Amino acid sequence: MTSKNATLGTLRELNARSVLGALVDNGRLSRAEVARRLGMAKPTANRAIEALAAAGLVRESSPPDSGPHYGAIYYEPALGVGHVLGIDVGAQFVRGALADLGGAILARYDHPRGGDDIPSLLAAVSAVRTHLPAPADAGADGIVGTVVAMAGVVDPAAGRLLLSSEPSLEGHPVVEDLATVLTGPLAVDNDVNLAALGELARGAGQNEGDFAFLSVGTGVGSGLILDGRLRRGARGAAGEVDYPGHRPFATHSPAADALQQLVEDRYGAAAKNRAGSRDEAVPENPARLFEAARAGWPLAVRVVREEAQRIAGTIAMIALVVDVPLVVLGGGIGLNGGIMLDPIRDRLAQLVPYPPRVEISRLGDAATLVGAVTVAAREAWPRIVTARLAATSPSSSNAATQGVA
Repeated sequence: MTSKNATLGTLRELNARSVLGALVDNGRLSRAEVARRLGMAKPTANRAIEALAAAGLVRESSPPDSGPHYGAIYYEPALGVGHVLGIDVGAQFVRGALADLGGAILARYDHPRGGDDIPSLLAAVSAVRTHLPAPADAGADGIVGTVVAMAGVVDPAAGRLLLSSEPSLEGHPVVEDLATVLTGPLAVDNDVNLAALGELARGAGQNEGDFAFLSVGTGVGSGLILDGRLRRGARGAAGEVDYPGHRPFATHSPAADALQQLVEDRYGAAAKNRAGSRDEAVPENPARLFEAARAGWPLAVRVVREEAQRIAGTIAMIALVVDVPLVVLGGGIGLNGGIMLDPIRDRLAQLVPYPPRVEISRLGDAATLVGAVTVAAREAWPRIVTARLAATSPSSSNAATQGVA
C-alpha cells in the first residue's frame, strides 16, 4: 500500500472507531444521529457504518419506542463479538467477572485466596479464569482483554506493585507474574480507582461529573473523578490516604479483617474491660458488630460512631481540597455505612463549610469488578476494530480509499 493509501486507510479506521464509540456510548443511533453527534459528514458516517457492519461489529437495531423515526435505520454495537474479564484481588477472595464489550457482567465467580504469597494468589486467579470461559456458542473472539484490580500502585514502567497493603506483594512484578496464568492483553490497576470508574459507569456517579469514591476496608483509599475523568496524580498515587508507614486514619493489619482489627487494635481489650461483662463485649466479627450496633448495644454503637468520626475526617480532607459534591462509600466497612451516615454527615457539617453528599455504593462489592470490565472493554475495542477491518478490507489499495470521504 502506498503512503497516501496507508494514510487513507488509517483515516478510515479512525472514522470507524469514532462511529463505534458513539454507538457503544449511546446504545443505538440512526445514521443521521451518528453524523450529528460526531460532527461528521453523512457520507463519511454512512461508509464507516457499512464498514463496521461488514466486519460484524454493528448491526441493525429496532428504533426507540418514543418519538418519530421517519423510516430511519438504527444501528447498535455487536457487544458479543468478544468478552473481557475483570478480576479483583481482595484480602480474602479473588473475585472475577465475565462481561461483554458493553461492560455488562454475564457471570461472576469468587475464589478464596488461600494465602497471601504469590503462588497462592496465582492459583486463585487461575481458578477464577478457569471458571469464567467465554461462551463457546456466541461466535465470539474469546477473551479479548483482562484487567486485574489490586490494592496499591502499579509502576507502569516495571509492572511492579508499590504501596501495597500486603508486604508479601510489595515491589513484586505482578504484571509479569499474572501473565503466567492469564492469556491475552492484560492490565493491572489500583482497585479503588477501578471502583470509582465502576461507580461512574453504572453506579451512584453515573450522573455526576465530580465525585470521590472512598473505600474503607482493610485499608482506606479514595478514587477521584473530576470532569468525568479519573484523576491519578503525577505518579499514580492520588487517593492513597492510608499507605504503609503513614496511616493517620486507620490502624491496619493486612492479614486481619478490617473491623475485627479495628475492634482489637483501637478498642479491643480496653473496650471489653469497660464493658463490664462478657455479654456486653464488642463482637469481633464485623457483620455481627454492625448487627449489634443496629440492635442498640451501647458499646457496639460507640465503636461504630467512632469509626464514623474517622471516616468523616477523611472525607473532610478530600472535600477541602477538591470540593466534590458527592462521596460514595464502599469497602468492607463502608458498605455497612448506613448506620454511620447520620453521624458522618453531622460531623462533616462541623468540619467543612460545604459538606458533600455521602452515599453508599449501589454496586456493593462489585464496584471494582464493574470498573475493571468497563476499562477492559474500552481498551479492547480499538484492537478488535483494527483486526476485523483488516480482515474484511478489500486487498487492493484502491478499495481501501472507499471508506473515507
